[in-house]
Amino acid sequence: MQRPREPIVSNPIVARAARVFAVTWAAVGMIILAALFLRFILFPTRIIFAPLLLALILVYLLNPVVTWLEHRRVRRVLATLVTYLVVFGLLAVLLSWLIPVVSDQAKAFAHSIPDLLQRAQDGLLKFAHELGLRVRHVNLLGTFGKSGAVGEYVRSVTSISSAVGLVLIVVLGPILAFYLLVDLPKLSRTLASAVPARRRSEALSVGRRVSTAVGGYFRGQLLIALLVGAFCMLGFWIIALPYWAMVGLLIGLFSLIPLIGPFLGAIPTLFVAFTSPHSGTGGLIHPRPGWPLAVAASVVLLIVQQADVLIISPRVVTRTVKLNPVTVMISLLIAGTIAGVYGMLLAIPAVATVKILVVHYWDTRMVWPPRGPDADRVPEGGPPATGLSDPGGGTVAMLPDDDPAFAEPAPDGKSEDGDRQPAGSPPPPPLPSPSPSPSPSRASTASATPSPPAPGVT
Repeated sequence: MQRPREPIVSNPIVARAARVFAVTWAAVGMIILAALFLRFILFPTRIIFAPLLLALILVYLLNPVVTWLEHRRVRRVLATLVTYLVVFGLLAVLLSWLIPVVSDQAKAFAHSIPDLLQRAQDGLLKFAHELGLRVRHVNLLGTFGKSGAVGEYVRSVTSISSAVGLVLIVVLGPILAFYLLVDLPKLSRTLASAVPARRRSEALSVGRRVSTAVGGYFRGQLLIALLVGAFCMLGFWIIALPYWAMVGLLIGLFSLIPLIGPFLGAIPTLFVAFTSPHSGTGGLIHPRPGWPLAVAASVVLLIVQQADVLIISPRVVTRTVKLNPVTVMISLLIAGTIAGVYGMLLAIPAVATVKILVVHYWDTRMVWPPRGPDADRVPEGGPPATGLSDPGGGTVAMLPDDDPAFAEPAPDGKSEDGDRQPAGSPPPPPLPSPSPSPSPSRASTASATPSPPAPGVT
């Protein structure tokens, strides 16, 4: 009689190879679908991403205030309107003072760029000559001129299409945010109802964690940027740095990018300090332009950066994101290479979201430590004597016999580790000895044997 053939996947090696093959080709298919979706759907409609991104940031920033007013029995539409009026009113007051100062300094800086570049070029040649290096040609003016790379970038940024796109972002972003804030509870209920009932509580828990991390990051980074920009402006005004408002505003914008933002902001600061022919207006301290002014500006940057690292960031951002600095740096590099500045702004919340999802999947779907192939087999003599089987299929280790919890106290009052009881303390009361219960065999025999009659009773 011919023996029936077993399925080929019954072999563990073949089954594992089949799973790896299926997972690999599924991943390849997902990557191809993502590339097609990015090329033919997202790329043609990329104009909506910037307003939508601004709207989501505004929602994360203003939703706690709107929710707080709603809990005080204010209608959500009215709460959103009041929040908009207060926030944008304060922003308008701030910009009404800041914009004229920054615009005047930006115009003066634009007119002085050729002179500053010439001074920087002469300084580099002099420094190289002091080091004994022979530099044939340095053409900073050509790079930053109208025909250079920087000039072309400035023309592309200040073109009509870029201005129209900026207006579109500034106008559509707050409008989308207003409607999202008003309908946010309804949208949340709609998304929750789309999740199956048995998974709804889990999905809501994960969603709350993601919302807390992303919202806390955006609110924290905006607060850091405002404080760093304000402190840098104040410090640069004290040391009479030229263009102090414009440089402080640039440092505040660069602070939106974690870790590398302060270093990027130090570049224009030191450039202005080294190349300016005179100090700025106002101020309490007037160091000489050049090395003294550069050292003073570096001291201001160092004080602000240490205040950010030691005081502001640990209380604002670290508790919500909880990412390793190496992970943050690698994420910024990859996102900056793929999507530029927008990618660097969105890299950290995206990585934090992925981390929350992966950790939740690992904690709820994975078995750790991994069980071997013979873990589910029960030995012939029953379950092992060293553990108790639990519903999850794992084992709960029992305490060994020599565990200190089972140690008997010594007769002289000395414990196992050599500590004696106090001299005047009474000995512990003895444990009541349990009365010996009759064995089942004796109890059954006693119940089966009739008792002798009492005397005098017939």
